[in-house]
Order: sequence, then C-alpha cells, then structure tokens
Amino acid sequence: MNTKSCCNPKQRSGALHLTQKVDYGLILLRSLALDKNQVSIKKIAEEGHVSFLFLQKIAGLLQKAGIIKAERGKFGGYSLNGELKDYNLGQIIEALEGPIAIVPCLNKLNKVACKRIGFCTIRPSFAKINKEIQAMIATKTLDNFIS
Repeated sequence: MNTKSCCNPKQRSGALHLTQKVDYGLILLRSLALDKNQVSIKKIAEEGHVSFLFLQKIAGLLQKAGIIKAERGKFGGYSLNGELKDYNLGQIIEALEGPIAIVPCLNKLNKVACKRIGFCTIRPSFAKINKEIQAMIATKTLDNFIS
C-alpha cells in the first residue's frame, strides 16, 4: 500500500493549500479505511513514512471530532467511527485546522477583528468565495480518497 504524502512539506502550493496536518490526516484515514481492523498509529507512521508523534496528535484531533475511535489493549488501535461516505473533506479540515477561511476575518474563531472590517469593500466577495469552497469540499467524502 503506497501511503506516501503527495506533497513536499517544504514546498507550498500557493496561497490556498491544504496543510501537512490535513495531508497526513487523510493518509491516516485512508489506511484505516483500507485495513478494516484496529490499526496502530505506529504501523501507519512506519508504512507512510510520517512522524509517529505528529500522526498521534492528528489521531487525537480526529478522535475528538468523532471521526475515528480508539481501542486500548493488546489488540487495540484506531478505526473509523462510521462509513467512508459519512465524513467529508470539510469536516476533516475543520477537525484538524479549525474553520475554513480564505482570509482571517472570515474565521469565526478569530478573536482579533480586522481594522478594516467596517469599511472593507472586498470582504463580501471573499465571504461568497469562502462559502463556495466550503460547499464544494463538503461534496468530497472519504471514499473519494480511497482507490
């Protein structure tokens, strides 16, 4: 099974890109979906050539969001908490990185308001584009990443 990351972490794809955390999260979820059993993070990290500690942190965030579940013990490990079609790319991104916002002023968790928000003429256009991006990625479920 080839689970190597598709992206070079030192090379950005442009202003709009998925983070390494999302990339590795999708590697983790793909591995869980293909295995169908409880899988150890260590095994996925080794096979995918990714950091065990980073993958463990990602697994914790996905577990907190209810996307995966963990079982302790000798035969424990992680597994999906539902079907592939139950989770979309937007949910995964939000679980790992927070709300999707193409500009900081659209991030509902951003406590620092932009100084220009009261008279910004482009914010409404960015808000429309942001909603379109959110709607589009909501159509991409985990089964789109399994082949």
